[in-house]
Amino acid sequence: MSARKLVSLLTPLLLHQTVALAVAFVLRLCADQYGLPYDAALVVLIGNLLVLPIAAWMHWRDSRRAVLSETGRSEKEAVSGRRAVPGMQSLPERKDCESEADTRSRLTRRQVLFGAICFIGGGALNIAWSSVLNLLQLQEHFSNQVQEQLLATSLLLQIVGLGIAAPIAEELIFRGLTYRRMRQFFPVWMSAVLSALLFAVYHGNPIQMIFAFPLAIVLALIYEHGKLFIFPVLFHMGSNLTAIFLQILLR
Repeated sequence: MSARKLVSLLTPLLLHQTVALAVAFVLRLCADQYGLPYDAALVVLIGNLLVLPIAAWMHWRDSRRAVLSETGRSEKEAVSGRRAVPGMQSLPERKDCESEADTRSRLTRRQVLFGAICFIGGGALNIAWSSVLNLLQLQEHFSNQVQEQLLATSLLLQIVGLGIAAPIAEELIFRGLTYRRMRQFFPVWMSAVLSALLFAVYHGNPIQMIFAFPLAIVLALIYEHGKLFIFPVLFHMGSNLTAIFLQILLR
């Protein structure tokens, strides 16, 4: 793999990490200088909100290039709207339009159902995997201080920052950009494993790594199967929100 391709794979991760570190530094400085409380969940929320527009633009560029590549058009042709075609195409008949509308309606219903399954499945996987980790008593051997700090803040901040903003930003970075770019060079299984390893290591401590790796495998497969970015986001949201409410119930 060339250096340029490697940089394209690591750029989204470096973007997210750089912004997160910068936000943490500024908030820590404010806490030390002005006596303001330092909130780890607030760091996550602000960092992800700052990353979202940049990551969304990168995702849009990747999607646009993929479409242009499939249709054989250049970006210049796409902007100008000029394309060589063999002849004028006739307008579709009314029956064809009605058939296409019915197909879209069925697809929409299936997509809504699959989205609901993803959200519920994320919560179910969180409960199941958390039960396994509790049975293994890993917290007696490894520190989980990062997650404890994140779940020690206000409920509203947890829901907005950890349950909504973080899944959207992380899915843009790890599935929408990193995994999707890996698919240009590697098969599905290798891209899923490599992106899951990066996702796990990115979380920083052993307990979260053990939890994040299988979650990321499932998220990559959902993205591959569903073809829409919203599906892994819903699964990730279901998992994170379940973790938040489980923590409240167990207090």
